[in-house]
Amino acid sequence: MDPFFAWIEQSALSDWIRGSPSLLAFPGIITLHALGLGILAGGSAAIDFRVLGFAPGISLKAMARFLPVLWTAFAVNAVSGTLLLIAYPTKALTNWLFYVKLGLVALAVSLIYRIGVTVLRAPDADQAPVGARAKLLAVASLAAWLAVILAGRFLAYTHKWEMLGVPAIL
Repeated sequence: MDPFFAWIEQSALSDWIRGSPSLLAFPGIITLHALGLGILAGGSAAIDFRVLGFAPGISLKAMARFLPVLWTAFAVNAVSGTLLLIAYPTKALTNWLFYVKLGLVALAVSLIYRIGVTVLRAPDADQAPVGARAKLLAVASLAAWLAVILAGRFLAYTHKWEMLGVPAIL
């Protein structure tokens, strides 16, 4: 794996992301990643809380209008996350917590999809009371997004390598 990490770390794109003084490089990418996550997790939480019974005056079908925004935020996070990975592949790919985060993101995104299909876009979404299964999906979604955020934050403090051959200073 070391030659692969070295190849990525020595690429022009990786060097630019890490070392450029441009605000479009690392500062801009990390900002987009944080904003995307805020929209994605926050929008999902708004939907989850509505499914759990908060703000009953807002229609569930109306909440479905948030889904395209969430998918756009997910796309922004996928691109910005990939760029952050290119900047520091050794740091991320040698940390078990990175893989936990990816698994949690997959779980959280699949829960958004399931809630969208089975709850928000159900034919009787606003006529029938929200069932226990839908509420369980909403609680699981909230827990998954909280875990994603925590795992992402802990990545900054749990890595052993900054770059290939450069140990982390923790």
